[in-house]
Amino acid sequence: MKETRDIIKSVVVLLVICLVVSAALAVVNSFTAPVSAANATERENEARRAVIPEAVDFKAVDLTLPDGVVSAYEGVDAGGATLGYVFTVEGKGFDGTISVMCAIGTDGKILRVSTLDVSSETKTLGGRTADSEYTDQYTGQDETLAGVNAISGATITSTAYRGCVETAFAAFQTIREAGK
Repeated sequence: MKETRDIIKSVVVLLVICLVVSAALAVVNSFTAPVSAANATERENEARRAVIPEAVDFKAVDLTLPDGVVSAYEGVDAGGATLGYVFTVEGKGFDGTISVMCAIGTDGKILRVSTLDVSSETKTLGGRTADSEYTDQYTGQDETLAGVNAISGATITSTAYRGCVETAFAAFQTIREAGK
């Protein structure tokens, strides 16, 4: 009988400890969650500023966009004029998902592209899509991407990267058709 009481006592003590720790974590989270969210938003805006440096603000685009588009933002200047659109697009690379940020100006030409994540790709080949030697060739291109060349030996990743940019152009076209 004493053993049963000891077991029940131990279970109750552990339960009380779990409840106290859970409550403490909830309180800490209530203070840190807004700060974490603000920091995440600022990191995202910094990434967007890297592809449209002239923009002072980014407004989320509220439209149904093609599959693969993770987010779309309108970059505006101090006067509220649209400078271009920033699309974060994911696609299937050689060994996983790649993530690309593409800024397209109001004239329909690429301002800049940025590789967000190709960590699932081989570093020596597919990882080269993060190098400026590769990404710089997209700058100034229109939707035909006529001057863009794949990386020899990394054609699957290069093709996936190009596909992400093409998806960004499809999203851009959707925005244009919506009159934004």
